[in-house]
Amino acid sequence: MERLTVYDRAELATDVGPNPRHITVLLTLAGPAPGVDEVRRRMRRAVAAEPRLSARVRHRAARPPVWEPVPIDVPDHVTARFTPGGDPVDVALDDLARPFPTGAPPWRLSVVDVGDPERSALVWTSHHLLGNGPSLLGLLLETLGDVPRGSPWRTPGRPRVRAGSGTGPDSGPGSRAGGGTGSRSRSRADDERPPRTGRAGRSPLVRPVTSGTVAVPVSVDAAAVRAGARTCEATVNDALLWAWARAYHRADLARGGPGEQVALSVPATLPGTRFGNHLGTLRVAVPADLLGDPADGLARLAARTRSAKRRLRPWAWPLAPFGARLVARLGLLPWFLRRQRLISTVVTHAPGPPGPVRLVDVPLVATVPLVPLVGNVTTCVAALSISGRLDAAVLCAPESADLVQTLADDLRDGLRQVADLARRLP
Repeated sequence: MERLTVYDRAELATDVGPNPRHITVLLTLAGPAPGVDEVRRRMRRAVAAEPRLSARVRHRAARPPVWEPVPIDVPDHVTARFTPGGDPVDVALDDLARPFPTGAPPWRLSVVDVGDPERSALVWTSHHLLGNGPSLLGLLLETLGDVPRGSPWRTPGRPRVRAGSGTGPDSGPGSRAGGGTGSRSRSRADDERPPRTGRAGRSPLVRPVTSGTVAVPVSVDAAAVRAGARTCEATVNDALLWAWARAYHRADLARGGPGEQVALSVPATLPGTRFGNHLGTLRVAVPADLLGDPADGLARLAARTRSAKRRLRPWAWPLAPFGARLVARLGLLPWFLRRQRLISTVVTHAPGPPGPVRLVDVPLVATVPLVPLVGNVTTCVAALSISGRLDAAVLCAPESADLVQTLADDLRDGLRQVADLARRLP
C-alpha cells in the first residue's frame, strides 16, 4: 500500500467546506453521445494502468494514511445521464457539488446525452486528493482520446524571443538602439526585481463563501492571444493573469471597493511530474497601475511572473502543505481560510494538445474546467489551452454570483485587447 504524500494529506486537511474539494471538467463533443459500454471499456484500461483509480484512503491509528486497493466495479463509476434539452454546464456544476460514496475510489465519469445528435458531453469529477488538473487532463485525453502518452504538450516551454526580432526588452517605443533606456524599459527592469507581494488589497469580493457555485464559460482563439502576448515577451498564461486581474479590479470598483492591489494565487506544477498532487503556488501581485494600457501592463506583469518563477524552489514546496496540515490539526484552518488576506482570487491554467482532439471517436469542441471556491475567495478562473482554444470558466460563490457575467465579459475583452497587440506591429 502506498502512503499518501504530504500533498495528498494537505488536500484532505483543506477539505473543510462549504464546497467539497472536487475537480470537474466538462468535455463538449460535436456529435451523439458515445456508447457508455465503450467508455467503460476504455476506463477499465485506465484503472489497470493507474493504481489510484482503484484505491481508497485508509486511515491508521498513529500511522500515516495509505492508498488501499479495493475491488472496483467500473459501471458504478461510469454512468449515462439523459437530460433532453439540458445545459451541460448545469450538469457539470451539479456533479461538482455531489458527494462521493464513503469508502469508494473518489472519481466518476458521466456520459451526457442531451437529446441532440450534434451535441453531447462527458463530465469527469474527482476529489482533488486523486490528482491535480494536469494529471487528470492527461489521464482523460490518453484514455478516451487519440492523444498518445508522453505527449510534448505536457511539458511546454516558454516562447523565446530571438535577438533582433523587434520584441525584446530594448525594442519598440521609448527605447534606443543598444541602450534600452526608455521609460518602458525602466519599468520592465524595475518589475524584474523580486516584487513585494504583501497582502491582498481590501475588497468586498473577499468575504467568507457559502455553499454553491455559478459559472460562465469563456473561449477565445489561443493563437491570437499568444501572438499578442509575444509582442510583450509574455505567454498565454501571463495574458490570462493580466485579463483576469483587470476584470477583478473592475468588479471590485463596481462593488464600491477601493481598487487596491490584486494578489493572484497561481498553482504551478513541475514538468514531467507523475500522476498525483505534486504542485506549488505562485503568488503574483498586480497593482492597479498595471491594469490600464495592455502593452505596458502585460509586459510588466510578465516580468513579475518571470521573477516569481525564478524564485520557485520545488524542494521547498512540501513546506506549504505541511503547514496547512499543522494548522488543520490545531483546528484553526477554517478560521484562517475565512480571514486570510494573502490572496484576492485564484487563476488555474492547464496546457493541452494544440491540435484537434477526438474523444471516443467524436470531436472535442469545448471544455469547461470547474473547481471549488473555499475560504473567503469568492471568485476564480479555471482554464485549459487545448485544440487552438483558450477555454476558461469564470466561477463565483453566491456572494459574487451577480457579477459572474460581467466578470466573464471583462475577461473576454481583456484577452481580446491582448490579441489586438499583434495588429499594432508595423
